[in-house]
Amino acid sequence: MPDNTKQPREYDAVLGGQAPPPIDGLVLGGIEGVKHRLDSNSQESRIAALSDALKYGKEGQELLNQIFLTETGLLQWVAYDLLFQSATEDEKQNLLQHIPLQSEVGADYSSLRNLLASGEWLQANLETREKIQEAVGSKNQYYYHMYDLHNLSQTDLRTIDQLWVKFSNNHFGFSIQKRILLEEGCQFYKNKFHLRSFYNPNYRHNINNIYDTYKKLGWPLAILKASQFSFNSSAIGSLPSMITEKQVRHALDYQIVLIYRSDL
Repeated sequence: MPDNTKQPREYDAVLGGQAPPPIDGLVLGGIEGVKHRLDSNSQESRIAALSDALKYGKEGQELLNQIFLTETGLLQWVAYDLLFQSATEDEKQNLLQHIPLQSEVGADYSSLRNLLASGEWLQANLETREKIQEAVGSKNQYYYHMYDLHNLSQTDLRTIDQLWVKFSNNHFGFSIQKRILLEEGCQFYKNKFHLRSFYNPNYRHNINNIYDTYKKLGWPLAILKASQFSFNSSAIGSLPSMITEKQVRHALDYQIVLIYRSDL
């Protein structure tokens, strides 16, 4: 059976748009076209090229694997996500052992990864709070202000979020919480303190609006205890939670900032 993976297909990019290419022109087709687009200076173009790679079977997967092993930052995450989405269950288990632990401040997320890998969800929740405090530069302080969350790099937030998303199989994660809130019709806005919050148009726009939304979704409004927690019975998006024994309202303010920024 002939190998046509290098031949242009209906979704390939062609220089010159809709016009026929000149006799000596270049057709950006097949896997070679994907590789050419990966040399672009535009990150958006490179990400789009990666998304097309899987259309070319084994060669596309090999290219994604190469990018995952050699690149850093968002491009590495995109390659990893695409490999993960197309993997078998056994392949996913292997990929989980190599999930990127990127940090712009030198934070070590291996302990969080190990807790999530072993299904120690509540301990991982505590570790998440500590790692966020470390990543915003307040590791040795008793507490940090929610404004400090602006110091949390998108790289570190993505690492924390994706560890939760991948190891829970899309059950937990800040970005999972954001998706659910948007599906509920919730709208994000800047409050009087210039911080992100949200309101649910299904409830009165008052101080209880967020509480009512959390109650409906089954998300915690108190600290979770091991005797009361089970992964199988937990609501989708219920973790991670920033709520502590002494803080609920302020903890939700912290949480919403993280939720809003989780997939930016």
